Amino acid sequence: MKFTKHSTRKAAGLLELGIGIACVLLVLFIGSFIRVRADLTSEKRYTLTPATKNLVDSLKDVVFVKVYLSGELPADLQRLSSSLRDLLDEMRVRNPEQLQYEFTDPSASLDEGTRNKVYQQLQSEGLQYTSIRTREKGSQSEVIVWPGALITYKGKTMPMQLLKSQLRATDAQMVNSSINNLEYEMASAIRQITSPYRARVAFIEGQGELGKLAVQDLTDALNEQYDVSRVRLAGKIDALSEKPDGVNFRINNFDAVIIAKPDSNFAEKDRFILDQFVMNGGKVLWAVDAMDPHLDSLRTNQFSMATPLDLGIDNLLFAYGVRINKDLLLDKQCAPIQIYTRPYGEQPKLETLPFPFEPLVLASIDHPIVSNIDPVHLKLASSIDTIGLDSAHSTILLTTSRYTRVLRNPVRVSLAVVDMDLGLERNNTPYRPVAVLTQGKFRSAFADRLSMPDSVLRSIGFREWSRPTAQIVISDGDAIANPVDREKGTYFPLGYEKAARAKIFGNREFFINAMNYLLDDKSLISIRSRAINLHQLDPHFIEADRARIQAANVVLPIIIGLLGGAVFYLLRKRRYARVR
Repeated sequence: MKFTKHSTRKAAGLLELGIGIACVLLVLFIGSFIRVRADLTSEKRYTLTPATKNLVDSLKDVVFVKVYLSGELPADLQRLSSSLRDLLDEMRVRNPEQLQYEFTDPSASLDEGTRNKVYQQLQSEGLQYTSIRTREKGSQSEVIVWPGALITYKGKTMPMQLLKSQLRATDAQMVNSSINNLEYEMASAIRQITSPYRARVAFIEGQGELGKLAVQDLTDALNEQYDVSRVRLAGKIDALSEKPDGVNFRINNFDAVIIAKPDSNFAEKDRFILDQFVMNGGKVLWAVDAMDPHLDSLRTNQFSMATPLDLGIDNLLFAYGVRINKDLLLDKQCAPIQIYTRPYGEQPKLETLPFPFEPLVLASIDHPIVSNIDPVHLKLASSIDTIGLDSAHSTILLTTSRYTRVLRNPVRVSLAVVDMDLGLERNNTPYRPVAVLTQGKFRSAFADRLSMPDSVLRSIGFREWSRPTAQIVISDGDAIANPVDREKGTYFPLGYEKAARAKIFGNREFFINAMNYLLDDKSLISIRSRAINLHQLDPHFIEADRARIQAANVVLPIIIGLLGGAVFYLLRKRRYARVR
């Protein structure tokens, strides 16, 4: 039988096709057993942090996430929905049997009554709808969406809001911020619903500390992870701990306490209660002032004399390795204030000027508490010294800038400082510590001071040396306070700047990270501190060049495909023409 060149080429072509198909099938078969994923983004946007991987791997039962951000959505919210789907996909790869999810559109029904019933059900579950303003082709419209999810685990269900709104922020900024925090929010929610124990945190009151409304933003944030309450010591030995029968030492009723800007002296019994709370392993976050600026005089006379504030806790802090100095700090790197200056026509002129008594402080070390947070806003802060202890060590978390001056007691505080040439570039004491972490074992501040018989000390469970514990001290009580509108009874986010009408400072993140660290939730800090750069398109450019952009995205790929096909055809034709 005689074979022609044409039949030989045809057989070779069929053989190549068969080999190609066999290779593809072999690759698909192998790929069904091996999963290979590569994250090519510069910031590893699609790679889970080790803490999230460990959390998903440790799931013992099914966690079901039902997401209601679906359907016809504006472009920004569509990005948020897609980002959440990508995140859940990455998490399912780790543990596909124990993590499941579903996307559903709560507005899918055409019947208005049915939609309203769905909306009411979602509200009863704790989700909130959001009104989003969109602009397209010069017109504006408003869309009602439900940017939330319900997470179910072992019969328990908890809501999770996906869109983290900020006052006066644009919709695009809100969405970008929410996408950046998706992994933290999802991991935090899963950890919260699966954890059998929630740590207990108490705000101490009774010495003029900040009221509920002044710390409401931080309280709400901490309530997502811990059980938060308020406790008045009032000399009651069992206020923070108790001593069961047959036990040598006291057992704390709380894991951590927060002391937020007290303005009066702690009684001896209250200091003893706090000391023994620390000795039994309790964690303390101190946000306290060393100086009283007498703000009433500052408001009426434009100046005041700041004097030492006697809170009675100096011996406690000294025993724990910290001393807050009786001074105030001036810093060129500072926040602005709005004050009325020289007259402008018939009316006083309101100006926004930098106020050196309100430093903006940054991290002094690469530490999980202060990693990737915005500058922390302080008001009339003092410097901190650390005391060397053999059984504990201190870490300076926040410092002022290079251009800082220390003003010793007494200090004249004047609004006129905004117009002065302070010469901080020439005469300064740079990098003064204002926030310190101290951890280890501490000796009681009451050791060798109590005149009670040993039998009495044993009966109340007195400890001379603490269990391993940690404390954080920041030398400004106002740092923990969120702005408040007393007339309306409302509050702004912690870190909110009235002049900018937005949250721009990192106070909220600092205190949340501080509590996470004190309560050994370091995994949450590592997720929160992760930063993803989201590149936003210019809406004005999109609106102006809409036609060209559409043409480039629709027509250009077709042209490129046709040109590629033509080139391939010509090359193939030329190749086989030579063979003939």
